[in-house]
Amino acid sequence: MNEKKFNLFCPKCNMLVETKVIAKGSGKIKSTNPLNMVDTPYNIDLFFISLCPRCDQPFLIKRSLYGVPGEFETIVDEVILYPNQLKFPVENLPPTVQTAYEQAKKAFNAGLYEACVLMCRKTIEATCKSLNASGKNLYHRLEKLKNLGYLDQRLLNWSHEIRDIGNDAAHDVNTEITIDDAKDILDLTEAILLYIFSLNNRFIEYKRRKDRQRT
Repeated sequence: MNEKKFNLFCPKCNMLVETKVIAKGSGKIKSTNPLNMVDTPYNIDLFFISLCPRCDQPFLIKRSLYGVPGEFETIVDEVILYPNQLKFPVENLPPTVQTAYEQAKKAFNAGLYEACVLMCRKTIEATCKSLNASGKNLYHRLEKLKNLGYLDQRLLNWSHEIRDIGNDAAHDVNTEITIDDAKDILDLTEAILLYIFSLNNRFIEYKRRKDRQRT
């Protein structure tokens, strides 16, 4: 896990940049049996400081690992501790969409990246069904979702990418899903859910509040 760079969104430059790691460290190893680490599962947190190459904006990244000595080690979580990442909560999801989305996040945190993208595809499929976007396959259902006004062209392109990588993960035995692939697909899925369910509902509530104030 000797990272030298991270692709991060710089709030000062307002763009995605390739940041360079300038310092790193680790917390204490957490084990269920600290007196005998052989064959004993463990958790450890790694910390990285990186800089934006354009404006020198600093970033503090925490990466959580889970592993068994001599067998495997996998990333189970990765968060940006600084600067604060302002995110809208993903809310107002129909139950079937919520379930699929939660399973996608759990799969990612467990290091199951192929399962993550499969559940992201299922999340998009559940979204179409919950909004009565019919069609003979997911491609046509997504096109219907756009025709119904729930997606613009950019979000439609993102949805098709989720559909494509989900298909590859399900049917192509040679497809390798990396942590970066899974993280990107999970983030795109979250953005689509935010747009369709969370932000749209917030706008409706805003309009209702303003209409009440005018009367």
